[in-house]
Amino acid sequence: MTDNGSTVDGDAAASASRGAFLGRVAVAAGAAVAAGGIATALPKLAGSAPAASRDVRILNYVLRLEYLKAAFYEEAAGQGVEGELQQLAEVLAEHERAHVEFLRKRLGAEAAAPPSFDFGDAASESGRFAQTALTLEETAVAAYVGQGANVSRRLMVPFAQMTSVEARHAAWIADILERHPAPLAADEAKSPDEVRAALAELAFEVP
Repeated sequence: MTDNGSTVDGDAAASASRGAFLGRVAVAAGAAVAAGGIATALPKLAGSAPAASRDVRILNYVLRLEYLKAAFYEEAAGQGVEGELQQLAEVLAEHERAHVEFLRKRLGAEAAAPPSFDFGDAASESGRFAQTALTLEETAVAAYVGQGANVSRRLMVPFAQMTSVEARHAAWIADILERHPAPLAADEAKSPDEVRAALAELAFEVP
């Protein structure tokens, strides 16, 4: 029994319930992605030269981030993380693969090739995996928010769809780590330089 009248077991059950709920939300989002929830009818990039060139730069910028996350979660899903972290790795791997597929389809021949990564024990050690996943997802949200107003109008809806899913990812991981899943009323935006610096600190990309 705690001072406020709640029990330790009750608190644990509530935490597990919140985690299960966030997991169901993310799984449902994954089902929508797999069923074509991202605006799959969009043609490959075209239109005015300046707008098309800007879209190519932005989509390749987030594609690089999605390559990293897809590879990270795919490796973690088969590396021994257990319980809810295993579920998270499997669900997020599916989501990030769908994001990669969408971005590559939109970019066509202009899509950048995937880099090589070395995750060390970050994909297999549970504590490091969870903290790294939170860093990746919060960085992804900031990257998408930072560029959402810069893509062409016809890309804004699918860009927003992916942003909202990334935010659910971040909330799910924060809940697992017993942190506030929505600490701010509005998520911050980060510039490409800030995002690249955050990823460089992880040192996962093989030169």
